[in-house]
Amino acid sequence: MTPDKKNLITLLETIILMQMMMENLELLQGTHYNKSNLKIKIKTLLKEITPLAERDYNIVFNNGEMDTQSIVMEYDKLVSFISLQQLPQKVALSQIVESWNYEPKTIEATCHRIIKKYKSVA
Repeated sequence: MTPDKKNLITLLETIILMQMMMENLELLQGTHYNKSNLKIKIKTLLKEITPLAERDYNIVFNNGEMDTQSIVMEYDKLVSFISLQQLPQKVALSQIVESWNYEPKTIEATCHRIIKKYKSVA
């Protein structure tokens, strides 16, 4: 992977995480957690994060539109998949990620083998 592509991926990950944080903070605004000091901090965080996320998204999107769209689609699929899972499956997914931290090439090879097996059947 080229350094430029690696930087693009790092920036995209940051932007996506900021977007997810913004959405979660907005969800907290309608709950019992949105009281006094925390309410002020949530508003402050949203004011700080929103312009940064919008600016950085525009920078990335304009500089690598196809790469950006591809990566964002993969993240969307991942987030959607994880959000639909029950707790036991989320724990298993967490363990897969942890395993990947230890042996990424082994996990990646296993994933490719499984996907290839089932894509050829479908």
